[in-house]
Amino acid sequence: MRPRRSSPLAFGVFGILALTFAVVVVIAGLVGGDDAGVPAGPKTGPVATENGGPVPAEGAEISPPDVTPPSPLKLREAGDGNGAGGVPITLAARSGTSVDLRSMRRTDTTVRLQRNPLYGTGVMGSIACRAPRPSTQPAAMYGYLSAVTNCLDRAWAGKFAQARAVFLAPRRVYWTRPGRGPCGTYPASGAAAYYCPSNRGMYIGLTHLIRESGNVDPAQNHVPYLTVLAHEYGHHVQAMSGIGGAWWWEVADRSKSAQDAHSRRSELQAQCLAGIFTRAVRVPLAVTAARWQSVLELEYSRGDDQNGLGKRDHGNGDHFAGWINQGWKYSKIAYCNTWSVPASYVS
Repeated sequence: MRPRRSSPLAFGVFGILALTFAVVVVIAGLVGGDDAGVPAGPKTGPVATENGGPVPAEGAEISPPDVTPPSPLKLREAGDGNGAGGVPITLAARSGTSVDLRSMRRTDTTVRLQRNPLYGTGVMGSIACRAPRPSTQPAAMYGYLSAVTNCLDRAWAGKFAQARAVFLAPRRVYWTRPGRGPCGTYPASGAAAYYCPSNRGMYIGLTHLIRESGNVDPAQNHVPYLTVLAHEYGHHVQAMSGIGGAWWWEVADRSKSAQDAHSRRSELQAQCLAGIFTRAVRVPLAVTAARWQSVLELEYSRGDDQNGLGKRDHGNGDHFAGWINQGWKYSKIAYCNTWSVPASYVS
């Protein structure tokens, strides 16, 4: 595990708002089922950070912070519009048997990344989701995270069913004491939450998560915790759809620069998937306009060009904020196809 360490950053919004942040890297594993060994890929995924915004009234429109999100992907220029550049997407199977998208040959990796059956499943509609209000108490945080994960299970199981593909829910490890899993020990510095593809496990420290989030009271603003959870779940979606294994296969024996380039596409896709889910539960979980605005500001501050860590594996601030906003605005899985867009959109 290559955990990212927190670093202070000033982000100016109507003055100077102090933020602390931490970004953790989670493993993108090789293709395999439950018995797969410890993945050889880099670990990816951000950790929730402090949100200083007030609790506002609901707004009709969501405006991004002073960043430049990617333009809407032009997916309807040709063909049936289900894939990037208008390339038709073929669903996994038309019989009653679901296809396991994790199984592939090395020659299949580009197809799995750029023309994945998930891209043909369209918009994720509103999801009925009920969750108790979280607090700094481990039991309350557990109740919140568990309830939201149930909603994530239902939302993504529905999309995989549309694609006629196998879906298995992730394992959940909500810990209060240090331990060890297939991807290493926890906690690790700066790693409050991560996904381990070796055992399809989501690892979240109930008190560690709050501590790594600047001790912000989640009862005042739960959305940063929601988006962290949805991002890590996005890595599970990538693993189950074969994307997680495919991208690492493509660059495992290539340069660090090539690996970082693919890592950025993976991270930004997980951001976009998180935005889609957050929009789907916007009403029942009270994701207000200003709460979403504060999330975009936080995501911007985590960008490779903003955090002072000297790494190039997550994307710059414009794109780290822009791709989660892309998912929020369009709610369509195909619009999260980071593997077919120009490099300038994932820099």
